[in-house]
Amino acid sequence: MIKYLLYQLKKYPLAIAGIAVLILWVLIAIFGPLIVTHTHTEMDSANQMVSPGTAGHLLGTDSMGRDILARIVYGSRSILTVALLTSIFSTLLGIGFGFMAGYFGGKLDAAFLRAMDILMAIPPLVLSMVVLGILGDSSILTLTLIVSIAFIPATARVSRGVLLTEKSQEYVSAARIRGESHLYIMFIEILPNTTGPILVEATARFAYSIMMVASLGFLGVGLQPPTPDWGMMVIENKPIISQAPWAVLFPALAIASLVIAISIFSDFVSKVLIHER
Repeated sequence: MIKYLLYQLKKYPLAIAGIAVLILWVLIAIFGPLIVTHTHTEMDSANQMVSPGTAGHLLGTDSMGRDILARIVYGSRSILTVALLTSIFSTLLGIGFGFMAGYFGGKLDAAFLRAMDILMAIPPLVLSMVVLGILGDSSILTLTLIVSIAFIPATARVSRGVLLTEKSQEYVSAARIRGESHLYIMFIEILPNTTGPILVEATARFAYSIMMVASLGFLGVGLQPPTPDWGMMVIENKPIISQAPWAVLFPALAIASLVIAISIFSDFVSKVLIHER
């Protein structure tokens, strides 16, 4: 599949740009802290709200004299970690629930559909805000679990749909005749033939996770200080936007560039794995 995707990249130059931006952010998250000369918690009281390129601050500072570049670099680690883990957890759990419901059908499937309808009736952002507000804990682990739960219904429905499509295929009937177990049929026989739609859904969840984490930070219930959060950076510096617009602009651009890059990659995966086959 990887070789096929690389071959198809030649047809979609925009996808190459999106992947390049995504790789750039991953490299920044991994190696950026080794390069920046400031930490995300360091305050320079003598250089508050200095413009980009002044006093050794490439992207300027905020009202507390904290280096914007350092906070964006360190913030990329937390937002990518939460988004990646959220995408993985919601996809794995969604596959498990969706496959079980679609495969066994009957009352289990009916109960699954009703439960998913209830969860999907609540906007993921609202659900996450309420749970985080009740728990009063916005650590990376808690945020990952809450956002994962909010995204499970959509992934589970997609997984159920693709399983129902494959369930009637001859290779599934042959596996049953051979006496294979239900788990073997679901995850060894059927799952490899449903990777296209599931991979598309997983990449889409990755982009949604970035937006969700940034939105929660903007609303003040995301990752809390001293952990840097791009969304929190925007809302923290909103009062000084007229004096130091760069303090809001740069983290906002970081969010936008990452979400757009992942969305472009997700669209590329969708075209290659689903529409052109």
